Formats: sequence, structure tokens, C-alpha cells
Amino acid sequence: MRPVGINGFGRIGKCVFLLLLRHRELRVAAINAPDLDVRTVEKYLKNDSVHKYNRDFTVVIIDDDNFKVNGNIVRIFRSRSPDALRWGHYSIEILIDATGAFLTQDRIKTHKTKYTIMTAPPKDHTPMFVYGANHETYRGEPHISNASCTTNCITPLLKFLNDQYGIIGANFTTIHASTASQKVVDTANSKNRTSRSIFNNIIPHTTGASSSIGKIIPALKDKIVGTSVRVPVNNVSLVDVIVQLRTLTTMEAIIANMDKCPHIQVCSENLVSSDYISTTCPSIVDKNASMSLGNNQFKFMVWYDNEWSYANQVIKSAEMIDEHERKDAFFVENIDVDEKNVVMRVDFNVPMKDDVVVSDFRIKSSLKTIKYVLEKGANRVVLMSHMGRPKGRDAQYSLKPLTRIVERYLGEKVCFLDEGLSTASLDTLNEMDSTQSCRVFLLENLRFHEEETAWSKGTLPVDNDVYRTTTLLGNVYINDAFGSAHRDHLSITGFKYDVAAYGYLIQKELRALQMITKTSGDQKTLAIIGGGKMDDKLALLKSLSKKVDTIYIAGGNINSLLSSDMSDFIDEIKKNKAKIVLMEDGMAAKNLQEWPVQKSTESLEEGEWFYDIGTKSLNTLQGLIRDHPVVFWNGTLGLVEDEKYAQGSQLCVNMLQESMSHRADQKVIVGGGDTGGFVDKSPHTFTHISTGGGASIEFISFLTLVGLKRFTVNTPE
Repeated sequence: MRPVGINGFGRIGKCVFLLLLRHRELRVAAINAPDLDVRTVEKYLKNDSVHKYNRDFTVVIIDDDNFKVNGNIVRIFRSRSPDALRWGHYSIEILIDATGAFLTQDRIKTHKTKYTIMTAPPKDHTPMFVYGANHETYRGEPHISNASCTTNCITPLLKFLNDQYGIIGANFTTIHASTASQKVVDTANSKNRTSRSIFNNIIPHTTGASSSIGKIIPALKDKIVGTSVRVPVNNVSLVDVIVQLRTLTTMEAIIANMDKCPHIQVCSENLVSSDYISTTCPSIVDKNASMSLGNNQFKFMVWYDNEWSYANQVIKSAEMIDEHERKDAFFVENIDVDEKNVVMRVDFNVPMKDDVVVSDFRIKSSLKTIKYVLEKGANRVVLMSHMGRPKGRDAQYSLKPLTRIVERYLGEKVCFLDEGLSTASLDTLNEMDSTQSCRVFLLENLRFHEEETAWSKGTLPVDNDVYRTTTLLGNVYINDAFGSAHRDHLSITGFKYDVAAYGYLIQKELRALQMITKTSGDQKTLAIIGGGKMDDKLALLKSLSKKVDTIYIAGGNINSLLSSDMSDFIDEIKKNKAKIVLMEDGMAAKNLQEWPVQKSTESLEEGEWFYDIGTKSLNTLQGLIRDHPVVFWNGTLGLVEDEKYAQGSQLCVNMLQESMSHRADQKVIVGGGDTGGFVDKSPHTFTHISTGGGASIEFISFLTLVGLKRFTVNTPE
């Protein structure tokens, strides 16, 4: 989920926070509330004099500056100076400013976030966007205004009327609920009528909505005028708008047409203002209070919750920004798969034991992309993957046992193509297409064909049966196999379809790894590097030594260091940014049958090897974890296939989880492979577990993968 910040925790800030509690894509990571006492935060969130909302959430206080809601940790800032607000420290790129104090580009930029949303009309030329009026024109502007609550009410209506009938002119009066800026008793300190008590007065007031409308809908510039009155209610407002239309029509026809508009609701009941409290739609047309005035003029009475629905519109602006960030011409959401034959490269190379899948983590990781393609109307989907490294056809490496697992997760039939990449499979597909008896197919193990790896050597003739099959298997290619995207194989780089895309898993992997490759100056990052041997991690270590603060080397790597003279390499990377820390002790033995003994690296005897990390080393590692808000872990700390050597890695999982429960800003990224499979067996709330150990290493080392070069993926610079 993408972290969001909220600056200001008054009426709008609170409503935004409450609405985001159950958001699927966005979560609040930090708020700035100078006067907020963490001990009263639960009372503040669960009690409200106005709104009706789901109070079924749990607040847990961690310390004076952090609390947890529904499992998500929220940091509290308490400063009125933007320089003291470390939004970037919590990976917050989208900030919602609910203070009304930062209404110019110069002011809003002081927060130093990539994107900011003002919750009031700007005092300069900051672009304004209203969902339902002009959100489709957003092109990635970093600092925007969500305009006013009144503007969010009236512009979707005016856009609809202008698009459908053409507007000659309009005027409106906003009958607005009281706000925090008004006085509860008469005072002599204000220059306008808001100095009078809101308790027993209707107070004429100005509105900036008239000028905002022309900026949001340029076609209506200078055609709309309006004013406002404040009335003694604490929430829900009403716009009385009179519009003269160009195209001759009737109120009945307008209402019938309006009922189809996704940004407007039509209410046929005789309700009053309090009935609209906590509604999310900003434009609710009161059918019974609206009327035709003759001469093609119409009066519309439009309700809106000026707090709750406006906060919902602010969140839609955040969604708009998030969607634009994710949008890419080669992303699966931006290609057409309707009635297409899709070939999807997935990574179903799952661990097996006695023909039983030990972990289906990699299968589950690609389900979102598979389901999306099916929901979008694909004619058929052919899934293809590796399994192990067989030399030719070998039954123990068959993908057939996975068919039922995929079938169970998708909830529909999955047919197995046991001939793999062959004309026989094409014949089966054509037959199935004619009967429409199956939409999802799983190809036999790609490594059963020598052409899969021979492709990179450039030795495949065009008339080769396997290669010819790839050209006829479908017309859309999707790669969602991050764990294999670093291999120049036929299934990764050889499918030359005109329409190609990458899936949700690859997008998720790249975003997580960019936390490492794009580390900011104010976050300390620890890399824990375990695994079997050092040789295949030299490029990774060299790259990490320039990016992270500390590298902890453990696992079988220590055996490599002790048996080979790598002191020159270690001395070289020590000159870079990172501090290098080596495992000090471990569980040693001469072979797997011998019972291990804990020894220091200095006391290891000839013929002995470390099979797991030791107690002293774990204590050192625990201190490092607590001291670094970002942790990248690649490679287990012991030979976890043997239960007696899995204890160190399990303790590492526990230490990371324990640290996350006490640190609001802790992020843990696990670099996949055996580490990911091991970690996924335990309950955890880690930020991300990669599906590809080798791919994650190569991406961090070289900032690209051969399988992604055909896509314009937003990889780090």
C-alpha cells in the first residue's frame, strides 16, 4: 500500500484519515498535528459530534510519537515548520495539506514531498482538479489544489449539463454550514460579517467557487456567478443553482440522463440536511426540490456533505496521482486483452518434496495479473514457467501437479498442455477454442525444451518447431515472472508479439527494490547478505556498498571468505559508503551428519564449515536491525533445508518482526529466492518479499534486467 501523509488534523484531516482506514491502495503513514496528545487519539478518532461511520477499528499506542490503527503504524509530527517534518523518512510522496496555510506553490514546496494536495482554493496559479469535473486532464502535476467543497459540489453538475446541453449562463447561492473559522458569539475583531454569532444568524458570505469553475472547466469561464450564506448547522450544505441551457430539453429528460452519470446522485426522497451527513458523493441532486423555470432555465438544489464528501474527493485526487504514477504504456492495465489470446510468463518454480508443493508463494504472487486478464475478457490465457533445471524431459520436474493449485486459486478449470511448446499444444488449443471448454492453460516445463536456453546463443533457426510455436501461441505477451526476468531465455525475450506488457508482480517488485536503489539521505539502510557463496554476490555487494549504510555478511558467504582470499575485495568496498560487518561466530561441523558446535571464525578448524549463524553474531545483528529503519535481507543465514540449521534464520525473522512492532518507520524488504520461501512460512508484516533472489540481486547491482528492456518500465536512473 502506498504511504500518504496528512498535514493538519482538524475536520478535513480527520475525515481523510478515517476514510483511508479501509482504503485498498493508500494508507496514512504520518500526520502532523502539533496539539495532538497520542493518549487521546483513540477518543478523537472514535467520537465525533457530526459523522456516522464505522468505528470498528483498534488503536494501539506504541509511544508518544507513534500509534497503530488496524495494524498500520502512524507517526505523529508536532511542528508548524515544514523543515522539521520528515515526510520522506516514511516514504511519503503524496502529502495532503489540510491546514489551509500552504496555498501557493512556493509555500507548498517547503514540505519537500513529490506530490502535495491543497484542500482549499490556491492563492496563485496552482492547478485545480476536481474528480468528476476535470480529473481526466491530470498529467502528473506535482502540486495541486482540490479547490473548495462548494466547487467540488457544483462542477460535476455543471460539466454534465454543459456536455449534454450546453450552458448559456448560470448563477448559484451556496447555503453553507458553519465552519471552524466562524464565531460562536459576536466579536468586534473581524472585518466581515463572520464576526457575528453563527448560533442564531444567517450570514451572507463570499465564495471563490465562481472563479474556480472557469479554471476547472474553461468552457464556462465568465458564465457562472455565485454567492454564499452561512447558516447555523454544523455540517451539510446546499447549492441552489439556476442554469439556462442551450439545447431545448425538459427536467424529466435531464434527471433521467443525470441518473446515469457516475459523478452525480439523484435523490427522490424528501430528505433534510442531516440525512446527508457522511455521504461520499459531492453532488446529490434533490429531484423534488429542483424545477423547470421556463425559457429552458432550470433550478437544481444540490446537497453535499462539506466535510465527508469533500474529504472523499481529496482522496480521489490522491488516487488520481497514484494511478498516474503507476500508469505505463507497457503496464498490463494499459493494454487491450479483450478477446485476445494471452501468453503469460509466470514464475511457478516452486519448491517440491515427494511431488508435494512445499510453498505456493510464487503461484499466489502472480494471481492478480492472471485474474485481471481474465476479468478483462481475454479469450484464453496460456501460462508458462520453468521448474528446476532438468536435462530434457523429466517427470519429477513436471508442472502438472500445479494445475490443481492454480485451478483452486482462480476458481475455474485449468487445462494442462503436456506437450509444452509444440504444434501438438497448438492443436489442443484450437480444439478447446472451438468448444470453449477451457480458458486457462498451463504449459509443461519450458526447460524440457533445449530451445528455451539455446535462444540466448542465437542458434535457433526460424523453422524450428518450438520457435515457430511461440509465434502462433497467442497475440498478447505478458511477463509477470520477476524471478526469471534476468535470464535471456526464449520465454523471456523471444516472444516478439506486437502487444506486450508486464504485470502487477513485476511492478510491485520494482517499487520495493527502489527503496534500496533510491535511498534518501535521511534513512539508514542495512543490507543483510547471506546465502551459499560469495562469488555470485560480488556485483551486488559492490553496488550496495555505494548505496546503503551498513552491510552485514553472514551465512555460507563466510565459508567463501575463509576458504578464498577475498580480503582485497572487502578492503575495496570498505572505501565506499557502507560499513562492512562480518559474522563473528556460527554453528560449525565437518559435514551435515555431524552434530554442530558453536565456534568463532578464528577457531574454525581445517575441514569444518559454518552451517548456521552463532549467538554472538545474532546479538550484533539485532542491534543493527534496531538502528536501521530500512532493512534489505538477501540469503538465509544457514542451511535452512536442514531443520537444525534453520534456527538462525528463524531468529532473524523474529528480530525483524519485533523491531517493526516497535518502530513506526521500519521497512523490511526480503530479496526472494530461498529467503523469500523461508520467510513466507512464518507470520510477518514485512514490507515486501521478492519472488526472485537472483533477479533482485541483479536489479540492485545493475539497475535493469534483460527481460524488462523491451518495456519502458520506470526503473531507477
